[in-house]
Amino acid sequence: MKYTLFSTPILSPILRVISMIILKIIGWRVTGSLPESQRKYVLIVAPHTSNWDFILFVLTVSVLRLKPSVLVKSTLFVGPMSWLLRYCGAIPVNRTQASSLVTYIASIYRAREEFVLIITPEGTRSPNPNWKHGFHHVATQAQVPILIVYVDSCIKTIGIEGLLQPSEDVDEDLRQIKKFFDTKTGLKAKNYAS
Repeated sequence: MKYTLFSTPILSPILRVISMIILKIIGWRVTGSLPESQRKYVLIVAPHTSNWDFILFVLTVSVLRLKPSVLVKSTLFVGPMSWLLRYCGAIPVNRTQASSLVTYIASIYRAREEFVLIITPEGTRSPNPNWKHGFHHVATQAQVPILIVYVDSCIKTIGIEGLLQPSEDVDEDLRQIKKFFDTKTGLKAKNYAS
């Protein structure tokens, strides 16, 4: 088994306790729970409006005992940074090959007994009303559900909303998902486009 930051014996439990303490100190909480019977899904999180989202992500993932993967542009995988990114669960991707990327990620889902990929559908920390469809294509091709997780700075909450089975109507699914996220406030509200 290949260990990551979130699955290393001794280190991961310590990180979990530290994460719980930090969240309590800064006044944030995690609500909801991960689907126990589902071991494979695409986890989408929004609003993604600040670099500080990454800190909340690490704290929340530790508290939930989640062992996720994230997509990171391949150009960052150089030297020691490559090892560190992989240790944090990063998968290198070439963004110019979007269609083959979906097929590649779907093959990872098929090959593993447990796999959670975290994607921010906005694709940027800047205001973007036109969300990426990649997460939906991956979920559809891999035949896995989508777990909806939100950040709401108004109530200092990272919440797990629940699973969505993707339908054949990508645009309608995206409309419903976006409608839900439009009720949440990111860390930098001005960076979110309704």
